[in-house]
Amino acid sequence: MGKNTPAPPAPIDYSAAAAAQGQANTASALQGSYLSNPNIINPYGSSTTTWGEATDASGNVIPGQTQATVRQELNPNAAAALASQQAVQKQLSDLSLQGTNLASRQLGTPFNYDPSKSLLNTTGPQAQTYTPSAALGALNYGPKAGEYGTATGSLDLSNVAAMPVNAGMTGQNAILSRLAPQIRQTEAATAQRLANQGITQGSEAYRNAMRDQGQQANDLYTQAALQGINLDMGANQQGYGQALSSAGLYNQAIGQNFGQGVTSTGLYNQAQGQAANQQMSQEAANREAQNQIFNQQMASANFENAARQNDLQMQLGLYNQPLNQINALMSGSQIQNPTFQAYSGSNVNAAPVFQAAQQTGQDAQAAYAQQVAAQNAKMAALGAIGGAATSALMPIKSDIRLKSKIIRVDTHPLGIGIYEYDIDGRRERGVIAQEVERVLPSAVIEHPDGYKMVDYGAL
Repeated sequence: MGKNTPAPPAPIDYSAAAAAQGQANTASALQGSYLSNPNIINPYGSSTTTWGEATDASGNVIPGQTQATVRQELNPNAAAALASQQAVQKQLSDLSLQGTNLASRQLGTPFNYDPSKSLLNTTGPQAQTYTPSAALGALNYGPKAGEYGTATGSLDLSNVAAMPVNAGMTGQNAILSRLAPQIRQTEAATAQRLANQGITQGSEAYRNAMRDQGQQANDLYTQAALQGINLDMGANQQGYGQALSSAGLYNQAIGQNFGQGVTSTGLYNQAQGQAANQQMSQEAANREAQNQIFNQQMASANFENAARQNDLQMQLGLYNQPLNQINALMSGSQIQNPTFQAYSGSNVNAAPVFQAAQQTGQDAQAAYAQQVAAQNAKMAALGAIGGAATSALMPIKSDIRLKSKIIRVDTHPLGIGIYEYDIDGRRERGVIAQEVERVLPSAVIEHPDGYKMVDYGAL
């Protein structure tokens, strides 16, 4: 860099900045405490706060530390009232101490209800036990089944025609006894007819013919079975009707005997019912009388229970009375001291000395970097201009009279301006000869045509 390069900023003393920050914090905290703890004077007395050297528990001074002292004083009237309250509280405490022995004895004896100490008359009529009379005898509700000759078995169907086990068994045997020879004769005639026609046994025609003959025989057997069933059913119905008629006449005779027995039983039960009604009426009267006695005894018992509950509460109250007295003494009015504003520390944010110093250093470093960058850019631009002049081996015309549309874009380390301008139909950047001549005359020469020229290599 050249002699005009900006100097870097001085380094920051961070230790000093931190120490300054600590001092600022201490001063700020003290100032906050001063503002938050005013001296108070009210109708009860006064409260003052002072700050001085800090001391430890042994009274030794702690160097460099500050400690607050709060002093509260009551006025004469408030002090006298406080003394009276303390005296009353002391006496209540002494009474409570005396009552602890009584409470210990009372709690050591569990509560036990003593009926002998009751004012009630515990002797009285005992509850009577309800005893119903003997149960009524069983009533006669009529004759049982089988009495008075009532039939208990089934009808005698031994003379009724039996139903066939297989369909048409009885009738079929009678019909087939005449039908079977005819069927055999027909089968033989069919076989002879087939043989006469030359149809041999086992051929298809032979089997078809014999099958037709068998179907005809089956049809005859079926007709015989149906006729046998109808004959058997008719005979069975006729025999069953005869058996029912015989049984009806028998049961009619038995019914007459049974009706006479029922009538006799009804008369007996009617007399028995009248006796039962009289006995039930007597039982109802007995129960009503016993219910009245029971209700009277219940009312007397309820009254006695209510009185016993009252007596229990009375004895329990007498048991708890000493404990309640002790509790009242222990929960007596407490001493009420006049209250003042409590000491309050105030947190006031200190001035950010260290942060400010650190930020200042960062800003200085940033400004220095910008200046160095600008200087480097200027030197690069002048070097480019000087290089062009050196390559031409002659100074460059920079007379202000040859330039137009001049705009200052930067500052040269010599303090003169760097401009953009139009010259000879071109847009260029450089200095003005008249300004360079004032600060560095050796770098300016005059062209024979009278215009000034600048030796950029000398810049």
